[in-house]
Amino acid sequence: MSRSRMEVNHLTIDECVFEKALQRKLSNETARILEIKYYYLSEKGVNFLSDLYEIRIKYTVPSNNEITKETKLVQAINVIVKVEPLNELLHSIVSQQDLFDTELKVLRDVLPRIKKFVSHQLGPDLLYGCDDSRIIIMENLMERGFVMKDRQKGLSLAHCRLVLQQLARLHAGSVAVFEKDPEMVKSFIDGGILSTKCPKSFIRMMEVSLLRIAEEMKKWSDEKCACTAGKLIKLSETIGEDCIHIYDYDNDEFCVLNHGDCWINNIMFEENEKGQPVELLLVDYQMSVYTSPVIDLLYFLNICPEFDLKYTQDNYFLKIYLDTLEETMKNIGCKRKPPTMKELKEAMHKRRLYAVFSGVILYLRMMADKEDTEDFILLFDKLSGETRLDVFKNPDAVKLAHKMIPIMNERGYFD
Repeated sequence: MSRSRMEVNHLTIDECVFEKALQRKLSNETARILEIKYYYLSEKGVNFLSDLYEIRIKYTVPSNNEITKETKLVQAINVIVKVEPLNELLHSIVSQQDLFDTELKVLRDVLPRIKKFVSHQLGPDLLYGCDDSRIIIMENLMERGFVMKDRQKGLSLAHCRLVLQQLARLHAGSVAVFEKDPEMVKSFIDGGILSTKCPKSFIRMMEVSLLRIAEEMKKWSDEKCACTAGKLIKLSETIGEDCIHIYDYDNDEFCVLNHGDCWINNIMFEENEKGQPVELLLVDYQMSVYTSPVIDLLYFLNICPEFDLKYTQDNYFLKIYLDTLEETMKNIGCKRKPPTMKELKEAMHKRRLYAVFSGVILYLRMMADKEDTEDFILLFDKLSGETRLDVFKNPDAVKLAHKMIPIMNERGYFD
């Protein structure tokens, strides 16, 4: 029987790849594909290091229905396919940073082992992926009722609490896995958004973004913001170079496998009928990196909580995280001791520049309305990082900056 091939973006994917994924999902080797349809999912200004597709597969499985006398049952299922971006520059960025290899190793080699330790699923089930392929097929979490929250509104207290508990399980489980197999750490030392392999155009985007934000703040009547603009202008000259070393850690420092990109679009929630979260899974592990857990914490706290929670509940959130981390590490028999609150805050202050990167540079961009978002192909290829995005076009971004900038300044983040 001849096999058909499917064109997804620039890749030609053999039907047998999808059939393997289907059979793995169903735990049924007799499933056979009838039809495949795909839909492009990637959002401009949000997804740029991969192209995402929803694949709808119509298939048959043997049936012994005595009433209808049917020998085959026709059903359908949706899965998510992730492939390298078509654009030449973005494709080279993905290849140079080994992003697909990183995510495949996490989904295939790390998360299943962590799940055995912590008895919690942490990410989507991997249905297909191999070392010589630039395609990953995963379960579609929306099929199980998981939803993504609004990136502009942020997460409620209950949602934040659940995320921090899940991050603690991920971190604790990674400690246990790496204690059993220390060699695995090597696969994740050079990862992260701001790794040494980070493209120059991204670094330039950081510098220009911070400079544009500062220049706009100089015009504000709010003296606390206007007076801080000078610090941001000075910081814009060095932030790119300084951030490249943000993942460095001391030999005796507590380290874990960080998700690396834990923000709203990479968190899928299962909610009850009242909209309260009951479970969550993290997706997109391309930026996973082995370093201090404060990388995930700084990133999450400066991006994800809703406005009223930002910077007012940090101590509460850190306690939730540490309590879960300590309990989990104890229950699964980790040899290493978790950090104290004092040690955790010292590690956060040491990497305070990451809060500026996350909260000021990235999140103000993330708050832009869809029609105003900047296309990453244009930004990194044509503009070489010289961003033109007016982050303060959204009034909510202005409101956040008025709250965020003075607090960050008081905490010494700009010094």
